[in-house]
Amino acid sequence: MRSLFLLSLICITLPHLSQSQVVFPEAGLVFNDAIVSRIDIKIDKDSLATLLLKENLYSDHEYPADFYWTDGTNKDSVLQVGFRLRGNTSRSSAKKSFKVKFNHFKSKKFYGLSDLNLNGEHNDPSLVRAKLSWKMMTLAGLEAPRANHVALYINGEYKGLYLNVEHIDNDYFEARNQDPDGQLFKCFYGCDFRYAGNDPSSYSLAVYTPQNHEENPDIASLIAFFKALNAPVDGSYRCNLEKVFDVDTYLRRMAMEVLLGHWDNPLFNKNNAYIYIHPDTKKVEVLSYDIDNTFGIDWFNVNWADRNVYSWAPSNQARPIYTQLLAVPEYKKRYGHYLSQFCNAFFNAAQMTPYLQQLKENISPYRIGDVYASYDYGYSFDDFIRSFDVALGAHAKYGLTEYIARRSASALSQLQNTQIAPIIEEASFSNDGTSMTIRCRITGLSAMQANLDYRPVGNPWLQTPLYDNGTFPDDQAGDGWYACQLPISGKQTMELLINTRDASFRSSTWPVCGTWRVSVGFDEVPMLRLNEWMADNTSIPDPLGEYDDWIEIYNAGSAAIPLNGRYLTDNASLPGKWELPPVSVAPNGFLLIWADEDQHQGATHANFKLSKSGEFLGLFDTKENGYATIDSVHFGPMPTNTTLGRLPDGQGGILRLPTVSPGRSNGTPSGSGTMHPILFQLSSPCLADCILRGIQPGDIVQIFNHGGMLIWQEAMAETNEISLDVSSWASGSYWVLLRRGNNMISRQLIRP
Repeated sequence: MRSLFLLSLICITLPHLSQSQVVFPEAGLVFNDAIVSRIDIKIDKDSLATLLLKENLYSDHEYPADFYWTDGTNKDSVLQVGFRLRGNTSRSSAKKSFKVKFNHFKSKKFYGLSDLNLNGEHNDPSLVRAKLSWKMMTLAGLEAPRANHVALYINGEYKGLYLNVEHIDNDYFEARNQDPDGQLFKCFYGCDFRYAGNDPSSYSLAVYTPQNHEENPDIASLIAFFKALNAPVDGSYRCNLEKVFDVDTYLRRMAMEVLLGHWDNPLFNKNNAYIYIHPDTKKVEVLSYDIDNTFGIDWFNVNWADRNVYSWAPSNQARPIYTQLLAVPEYKKRYGHYLSQFCNAFFNAAQMTPYLQQLKENISPYRIGDVYASYDYGYSFDDFIRSFDVALGAHAKYGLTEYIARRSASALSQLQNTQIAPIIEEASFSNDGTSMTIRCRITGLSAMQANLDYRPVGNPWLQTPLYDNGTFPDDQAGDGWYACQLPISGKQTMELLINTRDASFRSSTWPVCGTWRVSVGFDEVPMLRLNEWMADNTSIPDPLGEYDDWIEIYNAGSAAIPLNGRYLTDNASLPGKWELPPVSVAPNGFLLIWADEDQHQGATHANFKLSKSGEFLGLFDTKENGYATIDSVHFGPMPTNTTLGRLPDGQGGILRLPTVSPGRSNGTPSGSGTMHPILFQLSSPCLADCILRGIQPGDIVQIFNHGGMLIWQEAMAETNEISLDVSSWASGSYWVLLRRGNNMISRQLIRP
């Protein structure tokens, strides 16, 4: 399925404005836009017919199906996925859009993804507007879903050329080193972002729909954002808004959406966005969504290519996300600055026409046989070819290159004062217990000087320069990133303030009001060690007979160590990625963790896998102790069925171990102390009695509630089976852990 042209070649020539801390994950195999991959869905024909019934078009019921993928060289499959329709108005179109949910029926993720969105793009004769929009978002330094074109077959029938768009969920945030525990709302029609008081019932969950923490969504932080956004624009407005909203990132996003002509969003049509609330700072970020009605697509008789960039929102309706921000003079200057920057750097015909030509040639062979693309508006293959350059009439009022040239010229002609003061953003802090490092990005119109004011709380202020000279801790001279490093002594709270001034004496301070408080230093961490791990396993089965990656944790201390609130991760930027089970490890004891992304299999199954090509692995302490590092390693490539670890246990550097020894001392000869699978089972769900089978004398059984509290424990005598009365327990999920020597196994217990 390889195309004749590789888009990656042309992508290299496009300028990238931001060297920010925004993470742009690699396309990988799934989102490789140099190749039009093939996806086959095999589904029961009666299920497919039911899914497509008129009365079921707006149902989100997922039908079991098998998923097959190939790019012509690589092949993969996931059996028993969930398959359904997706979208809003597109559900009634002839060319449907579909969602594939990999873990609905307890199947595994697909290259770290829980979902795929397969969009038919039925409104767009070019089938590339959304792809092009997401590409331009990344060129603007903005976080955006990955996307590529795929050829979709259902039960062997070619359903046409589709756009595969990355789903915004926990996987999305993890891939970008953001905390997936943050509250996520999906904004539907009616999301005007107006403040309607402090009563949560005043905000419809059908408009602001929680995508996680559904039972207890963070409505309070959402309301705090709306309240600050809609407040009178006075001397305290910026101070209060920037405490709860990532303003500057949104000003860039707003400028980009206006250039794209994306009207089906909160700026114009009060529709289509995501709101992400950081779990620690409670700060809001607004993300773009459903971005295909762009580049001149119009249903309102509006010329989006010429519409004034300073009067974009409808004049007769409240759109505070637009009007309130532009009422702040400095925000308005920044907005205009970004419009100018984007137009001059890449949003122009000279830069984008070669990219569009390559994109068209890449997907053309797959559009020829796409009969479904013509069903809704009669678009022929010739219309597809012409749509890149000229208008087709009706709602497609511009060709792509035509729109870009017109919009860029009109936007530049409309700009007002863009003489910005320096912009301080993306400040970050790191702390290793002996020193702290501060980094931030500063953007301005001329050369700048920057300083950090700092002090332990209650002490006099001190000052040190921030440098962009390429000398440690600064990475690269002249890249706009400034840094400094300061020694610290003991655990304490520091107050920080960043100041900068350009050659024209325009100055900025961050935070705008108040100071930035950070905790430095750590309490002593426990003596837990990453003792042994296997990243490509075909020889050691887990208790369910699956051959998964595994990690052995060892207690090198003299007392039992509780794991509650401590974390294991494969991403150094996400120390709290997976919380360890609520158990204790005895002195010189071991805990085996299965790194298989199958958390439903038990409390000792992590939400990540290991890479046999090598990666980071870390143990981190509690959030209260600043996620202090307990133990971490960077390991290289690992041959199949080999392990790396420490010898003797918990000591020394990392080496290739002579024998594989999960759950027992490293260096133990093969066959000595071999870990035998624990054949422990329980009946679940349980209304009254739960039957526990596979018990041996000396086993210890513990049961924890969903919050990690131990609610039942017993040392087993001689019985092989016990009956546990749970009739008085509250409904919910529990974890049953069986300990046998240094080995452990867990099972989930459901009480309906």
